[in-house]
Amino acid sequence: MKAIQVHQFGNFEAIKLEEIADKSPQPGQVIVRVYAAGVNPADWYVVNGLFQIPPALPVTPGFEAAGEIIAVHESVTNLKPGTRVLVALPYLTNDTAQFGAFAEQLQIPAANVVPIPDGIDYIKAAAIPVVYGTAYIALKNRAQLQPGETLLVTGGTGGTGSAAIQIGKLLGAKVIATASGSEKLQKIKELGADYAIDYKQENVAERLKEITEGKGVNVAFETVGGDLFDAVLQSMSWEGRLLPIGMASGIIPEVSTMKILAGNFSIIGTDFAAYTVRHIDLVREALTEILNWHHDGKLQGATVKTIPLEQAAETFELVHTGKAGSKVVLTV
Repeated sequence: MKAIQVHQFGNFEAIKLEEIADKSPQPGQVIVRVYAAGVNPADWYVVNGLFQIPPALPVTPGFEAAGEIIAVHESVTNLKPGTRVLVALPYLTNDTAQFGAFAEQLQIPAANVVPIPDGIDYIKAAAIPVVYGTAYIALKNRAQLQPGETLLVTGGTGGTGSAAIQIGKLLGAKVIATASGSEKLQKIKELGADYAIDYKQENVAERLKEITEGKGVNVAFETVGGDLFDAVLQSMSWEGRLLPIGMASGIIPEVSTMKILAGNFSIIGTDFAAYTVRHIDLVREALTEILNWHHDGKLQGATVKTIPLEQAAETFELVHTGKAGSKVVLTV
């Protein structure tokens, strides 16, 4: 089979599509024939040797894939060949992170796959796990967003921001989102935001104070960092929950503990990849509900750009820096 192989961290010229041995399932595992695999900013950290759980070399990167089960170990009784599945990675073997989505075949624990409902194609499915899984777990499990609460989403037209707006509405929240320019403001309204703030033209903290009648936002899904993060800090409600999801501005915020103490709010981290190795049952529950929402037309799919597997190495920097312009899915 063909697979992207990384033999040396940080050397993008050495990332090649190579022929390697076909996989066979071990106890508790299945083999998936991959047809589509999503590319994420975290892949850049993997190929540069900066992921929090360093994988052994050579490594085939890739956090998410969609395909068809082609082989099942006899110990797996709940899945069978021919089943269309979504795959969430990584998983651990001997304390080493195992990825593998950027390949024709994927050897994976059965616990890390979720059946795909009819009507959802492989490309759409492959764009779901990291973006929608992060938003779902952050809002529902980490922040425990409640119906009627106010949710702020920064970077509302980004991948996780778009997912958070839609999931927030499905969870019953009043959603405020930020973006810049009339086209992007219209987009976040189409996604379901009740209020849209142009963070380049408006004073975000003042606008949030006005919308919430001085009470502040209950939950903030913050993807930008920089000055926008500072505005969010000023706008948290009593016992609010701030979720730092990303730093699209390139500026990593630093927070005074006195601000947290005085504001009486919480800052809560969410790492989707860590959930796949620590709490895969929760990931399965999240992805199952998200897939059902997509199937029922309750979620808009991400805007996807497809690129052949052979060009995977060219996508890492583009996606990491946000220059890809949309969700990138490799076709296999």
